[in-house]
Amino acid sequence: MAASSMTGFGRAEINLPGVRLSVEIASVNQKNLQVSVFGPEAWPALESAASGWIRTRLQRGKVTARITQAAASATQRHWDHEAVAGSLDELSKLAARCGLKLNADGELLLRLAESSRRPSVVLPDFAEAEAAVRSAFEEALGHLVAMRLSEGAALSKDLQERIAKMATMFVGMELAEKVAPVRHRDAMLKRLKDAGFSLDVSDERVLKELALFADRSDITEEVVRLKSHIDQFSTELALPNCGRKLDFLIQELLREVNTIGSKASEIATTKLVLEAKTEIERIREQVQNLE
Repeated sequence: MAASSMTGFGRAEINLPGVRLSVEIASVNQKNLQVSVFGPEAWPALESAASGWIRTRLQRGKVTARITQAAASATQRHWDHEAVAGSLDELSKLAARCGLKLNADGELLLRLAESSRRPSVVLPDFAEAEAAVRSAFEEALGHLVAMRLSEGAALSKDLQERIAKMATMFVGMELAEKVAPVRHRDAMLKRLKDAGFSLDVSDERVLKELALFADRSDITEEVVRLKSHIDQFSTELALPNCGRKLDFLIQELLREVNTIGSKASEIATTKLVLEAKTEIERIREQVQNLE
């Protein structure tokens, strides 16, 4: 199983006796896993059960699950007796205020009754319907996971390309800084000559200065660690639940690049450092989408 995005949506339906249920599950980015379940008031046990089903499939993200109900048949409707009685009572009061007498005949009752007709939805006990409801949740979760994997594959492709670009930058930094000691030596000797000193490269003081400069500007260790982080990044990207590990590696990449920036003595290196930091931020944004 490869890297997965945290953004996805899944839907499923199931028919119970007289009732059709619709299950919708959506997830968006979030550092940890947060599950919210909304369902019929008649099923208070649904929230705990559905949360458990979701947590067995997902590791990170803000997940919202909704189960809605509708009458399986539009003709399965009944009169609301309380509504009819209430309407008659209000009409009687209104007639009395106007000094009129209300004639509540059969036709009036029929009209009030028809206006009060509403779908008759009777849910079975949750214990009886749990297996069927879980099946619908599993189907919706399957669609959601498939969508997350599809987006994860697209993100992985983009990140692999960006990481390859970063690796090229690191090679460029290393090559640029290799010529730095030579440039520093030539510039120092020229300044000494212009100042009237006759020192050459074999002078002990010159050699000491060159050695100190070479040590200060050496980025070999940083580049080695950067290449190692790049390799780890590519490896982790092919694994599931890699988001947190990749986020850690990004911090390490940025730390090493900042160190190189503080050591850089070549304009080319400084330019590459700035480009690398920009690319790292783009990578960080993409990684925030991964589970």
